[in-house]
Amino acid sequence: MKILLISGGNHPFEKTTPILEKLFYENQKKVKVTESAKELESKNFDFDLIVLNTLRQKSYKNDFTNNQQKGLKKLISEGVGLVSIHIAAASCPDWKEMKNITGGGWVTNGKSWHPPIGWFKVKIEDRNHPIVDGVSEFWTYDECYCDLDYKDNNHTFISGSVDDKFMPIGWSSKYGKGIVSNISLGHSDIGQNHPMFQKLILNSLSFVHNK
Repeated sequence: MKILLISGGNHPFEKTTPILEKLFYENQKKVKVTESAKELESKNFDFDLIVLNTLRQKSYKNDFTNNQQKGLKKLISEGVGLVSIHIAAASCPDWKEMKNITGGGWVTNGKSWHPPIGWFKVKIEDRNHPIVDGVSEFWTYDECYCDLDYKDNNHTFISGSVDDKFMPIGWSSKYGKGIVSNISLGHSDIGQNHPMFQKLILNSLSFVHNK
């Protein structure tokens, strides 16, 4: 399995991306880390799936270019798997197709919100979903995203507790021939080092790769 891991932006990716890179290597995955994302423009794209641990915005001068947007859309629709982590789905806020690709996610206009980073419970919503295989309900120190954009055909597999309500924070979806996993956990190194988070990510890799 060859993974393109796209990083960079206004989040502590300098701490979290090395955690993912190490996790992939330790589980016999080939991985290339990029912040330029120029690989999305290549006519000879040579990866099985894409992992987004990034936030691309014009205000930080790292938004995906038009060609990169076209490349991402084409690749996923033609069957390349996608795993979107934490804030990644908020990338390219002026490009509506991004949320269609990821099945939704954080909305930057103020609709989405989260309590201060802290402890909350992660609940399994569908015990039969392959992404939660070997995952038990757990407590994590992270950001619990609320009021996310959420598409009708999503399949929620985990939710997070806020004010005695459970919010969808992990789902799978399809975009053309591509399979997508979106997990909104993983703000910091603390959250990404959690064994259950890492199991969710590894399961996601297998799920989006097995078409």
